[in-house]
Amino acid sequence: MNEMSSMTPEQLNAGGYSTPDGRPIGSPVMEMKNITLKFGGVTALSNISFNILEGEIRAIIGPNGAGKSSMLNVINGFYHPQEGEVWFQGSPRPSMPPYEIAEQGIARTFQNIALFKGMSTLQNVMTGRQLKMKKNMFWQMLRYGPAIQEEVEHRRKAEEVIDFLEIQHIRHAPVGSLPYGLQKRVELARALAMEPDLLLLDEPMAGMNVEEKEDMSRFILDVNEQYGTTIALIEHDMAVVMDIADRVVVLDYGRMLADGTPGEVQADQAVIDAYLGVSS
Repeated sequence: MNEMSSMTPEQLNAGGYSTPDGRPIGSPVMEMKNITLKFGGVTALSNISFNILEGEIRAIIGPNGAGKSSMLNVINGFYHPQEGEVWFQGSPRPSMPPYEIAEQGIARTFQNIALFKGMSTLQNVMTGRQLKMKKNMFWQMLRYGPAIQEEVEHRRKAEEVIDFLEIQHIRHAPVGSLPYGLQKRVELARALAMEPDLLLLDEPMAGMNVEEKEDMSRFILDVNEQYGTTIALIEHDMAVVMDIADRVVVLDYGRMLADGTPGEVQADQAVIDAYLGVSS
């Protein structure tokens, strides 16, 4: 039994410990408090509470229709719950548009790739730097002095991310011409270019073959370890989730079934019956 699996739920939720491999886990970055989300007469999320701790990889799993994407949309501000509160970095977060939430340090990738297909890899990654650019449109159009210096600095940051994700060879290729697995990596690069404190990944392994999944898993772990980025992800591949996640929250038809370490969740009978398959 490792250090995390021997902790009480209260200790795990409070943070302030290290993972078995030595990564520090801090206090809550994001807290979902009694979240209820409805669309007309349909309840997508019902009284959901959990947190995301600084430095961890937090997985959200469940069968189709469980409410996973709805929860991610609440976290990044696309949906506003009718009941409950979202707390970010220790304070209640008021309703605000997604771009303002992105400015607070939350970046996201999407289940269905949302890239500019006619633009190159580098150009797509550079769009992730837009919120970091301080010179106004007038200076950018002039391409003079401070604006050029700023663009050079932001391009350097974009190139660092490209090197980190090992996509130098497709730097100038139109992303629409790239294989699916590489497009997913470019989308991750664009999100990383925002230098987020919290990175949301919506099914980052979807549609990938085994080799591509192994590569993406490695990059997610590297982002977490080397950049210190807190990560919350939705993923259907349970082998991947159990391998890379520090903690897992399980949803089923908008309800929360379980919350704990991968080992605890894997052994939970309610999770086995509802999602992982009835045990023999």
